Amino acid sequence: MLETSYFLITLDRHTPAEVARLVRRIPGITEAVVTMGDFDIIAIAQIDGTKGFPALTAELQRIEGVSRVTACVVLRP
Repeated sequence: MLETSYFLITLDRHTPAEVARLVRRIPGITEAVVTMGDFDIIAIAQIDGTKGFPALTAELQRIEGVSRVTACVVLRP
């Protein structure tokens, strides 16, 4: 079953649009948008099961310019 997570991404100095393009290239990411406010980019991922989300978070953190990634896994009771 596909599971969904929202990734709230904060950047240090890089151009949000450029980083969002890199985020969109990661397998499992279905959307990445630039935002104004506490977070610079919000990305949505859908993968099979939840076990892959930590690895996806780590991959996002390796992108140059990303200073913090917060994962919010969607729960469907």
